[in-house]
Amino acid sequence: MKKAIYRISVMAAVLVAAVPALRAQNIVSAGVSRDTILIGDQIEWTSEMQVPRGMSVRVDSMSGYVVPGVELIGPFTIDTVDRGRDFSKVRTRAVITSFDSGSYVLPPLVVYVYRGEEAVDTMRLPEVPLEVTTVPIDTATYQMYDIRPQFRYPVTFREVLPWILGALALAAAVTAVWMALARRRRNRPLFGKPAPQDPPHIVALRDLDRIRGEKLWQSGNQKQYYTEITDTLRVYMEKRFGIKTIERTSGEILSDLSDKDVPPSDFEAVRDLFGTADLVKFAKYTASAQENENAVPVAVRFVNDTFMQTLEAGGQEKEGGHDNE
Repeated sequence: MKKAIYRISVMAAVLVAAVPALRAQNIVSAGVSRDTILIGDQIEWTSEMQVPRGMSVRVDSMSGYVVPGVELIGPFTIDTVDRGRDFSKVRTRAVITSFDSGSYVLPPLVVYVYRGEEAVDTMRLPEVPLEVTTVPIDTATYQMYDIRPQFRYPVTFREVLPWILGALALAAAVTAVWMALARRRRNRPLFGKPAPQDPPHIVALRDLDRIRGEKLWQSGNQKQYYTEITDTLRVYMEKRFGIKTIERTSGEILSDLSDKDVPPSDFEAVRDLFGTADLVKFAKYTASAQENENAVPVAVRFVNDTFMQTLEAGGQEKEGGHDNE
């Protein structure tokens, strides 16, 4: 019984001694950095207080409007500015603003004192007056102006440069595509020098030799045989004499050929060859073996004679040139 009474007496003594320590904290100052501001200005709402060592403070949370017309810009920050032996000086700070003119009173700020995670005391900061004013307007000399039209800045070369470069790049791409298509139509390579082409008579003689080796008429393909021979002669005549042969009849081609310097015997032989070929291709005519055997030699002789005629004409021109000298 005596031990219980002793314990109760000790606890009461401790509590009596702790109460002054808890109540020893005191508000040093509370206010705003300026008590009069213009609409939209921002000021600091601050306070300083003394708190026993080992204790901390927390400010009652606020968000949005402090009072109607005054807004809290950010949360309160709490800093310890001085640590004494028994007490620490703590400062609270927050930024506020207002967009409505008038006289305001900031409410008492509630501060809780904690020992660890246990709240042991509560402090209420004093109210703070605040005046929000506007810029006075001189109604006697005030003059309203209309809204100014949109200002157009001059276009600079730096702004135009990307468009110029884009147009040049597009033009270069179009030109490259056009040149590539043109070279392709002429059967020329896209890059580098075109490969030298064989003369028309060499191409014709090579094709006629290939036709002879295929032995088309011997296997019953007379139509293909005469088609390939006449097509070879058409290509040769167009390159050798400049006669248009595409989509033209044999009569039209021979009419133009008659105006060229072709030996009469060769012209007659080619006319007979084209006539036989037309009968085989369009009239289902079956040529004789003799006609089939003579078809390629006639074409070869025509190519050789007209080519040799070109060489002889060139030699005579050179000889004539020497005589004139």
